[in-house]
Amino acid sequence: MQVVAKVLTVLGQTLERVLTGRSEFRFTTSEFHQTPAVNDPIQARMVLKEVQSELEQGFGLSLQEPVLLNLERPPVRGWKAAVATPEAHIGRYVPRWLGERRVHRIMIVPGLDRPRFRAVLAHELVHAWQAEQGVLGRSRGLREGMARWVEYHVLLRAGRHAEARRLLGLRRFLLGRSWRSILDHERRHGRQATVDWLRTLDGGTPGDSRGG
Repeated sequence: MQVVAKVLTVLGQTLERVLTGRSEFRFTTSEFHQTPAVNDPIQARMVLKEVQSELEQGFGLSLQEPVLLNLERPPVRGWKAAVATPEAHIGRYVPRWLGERRVHRIMIVPGLDRPRFRAVLAHELVHAWQAEQGVLGRSRGLREGMARWVEYHVLLRAGRHAEARRLLGLRRFLLGRSWRSILDHERRHGRQATVDWLRTLDGGTPGDSRGG
């Protein structure tokens, strides 16, 4: 098992160094599933597998390209973005390329409790899915609305009803009517039909989706 851990560590370090110029990747066989907060890259990768499975089973959203998940605070975009979307400084999705192959890079601030980390990660994985599918490329409101919609359901499933209700109260210019139109469509037609509907809206160029 230690040999496998060393091999995985080398592979993880190489990928992270190519993408970011540095590497803090370590692999360990320790158990992390009982920890209340996510502070370790191995914890984060375990949660990543859990959330990817939840998105595939609950929404039919799956990724074909690899995800590089870093525990770090995303860089500040500017004071206007900080005021308008403070959550963007908790997590962010940024596409990266290795030659002709895309890698989904996600940054999430360390120390979030596990349910909140799962919800933020789900939000960013939706942006990665949007980039792969080339959907909602011309509508930032719809991109953010869809990601917030999935985040909302992940929080509900975790029993974080107060936080989920708080999302319903968001009235930022990035979300506006888009967020509510998605919820309304789900109430009328169901979840999977809503995902299918979002696929048809405002298509863009694959790879142009960036998320907060």
